[in-house]
Amino acid sequence: MNEPIRITTQAQVDVVKLFGIEYRYAHSWINANIRKSERVSADVYRYGEVEFVTQRNGQRVHIQRVRRIGNETTTNGDVIIDGITIRKHAIERANERFRIPKSFAAQWIYDRFRESELVASGVFSGDNEGHLFAVNGIALAVAPDMKTIRTVMYNTKRFPDSLSAKISEITAKELRKIERKINAFRKRLAVQEAALIVERAERAFDLVRTRSVAKRMACQARINAIDMFIAEQKRELALLIEEKKRIAYTLIAV
Repeated sequence: MNEPIRITTQAQVDVVKLFGIEYRYAHSWINANIRKSERVSADVYRYGEVEFVTQRNGQRVHIQRVRRIGNETTTNGDVIIDGITIRKHAIERANERFRIPKSFAAQWIYDRFRESELVASGVFSGDNEGHLFAVNGIALAVAPDMKTIRTVMYNTKRFPDSLSAKISEITAKELRKIERKINAFRKRLAVQEAALIVERAERAFDLVRTRSVAKRMACQARINAIDMFIAEQKRELALLIEEKKRIAYTLIAV
């Protein structure tokens, strides 16, 4: 919406009640959000979970009321907006770290996600791998399917403008370097692990089949060695991913 508007006192009161925003900020909040809204009927505009009920008076649109439409909330406290799941954990962190009222935190996170850019993929260790998005120093941890926002955080470190471009260029190169290293490590590990899994199965079969104590001990020792090697390789991969995460966070702070 780009038309001239007038915001009524009642609309500002609605915002205070619905979203916990202080009255002195309600007017600017309505003005900012209705500018991003879309018209859904003759007198209603919608932005996210918010609807603005209007009345036209000459060339000016009067914002009469503000109301919330129901986003889907799951039984565990997650909120789903336009197919994007905002985890309860992310909502709590937005409240703790950015002082966003919990009643509006899911929409706030969703908006930041839509504005953000992908910084790096595969930045979390183990089974918790995902993507790191960022906008204006705000980082969002997103699941691999790009449809679940796990948490939101910030990086307080900032660099002077005179250094930002140079640091950003260097950091981006380091990020690409570590990504190549991780990809090569994963390919090598996949081949090694596949071969070792076959060998482990053979040794496990020999272990239950043989009657020789010496052979049983040898089989068990080899199985233990294979398990230790695979575990050690996965620890090395986790360290590389952790390094990549630190580099990615630096890129956010530039």
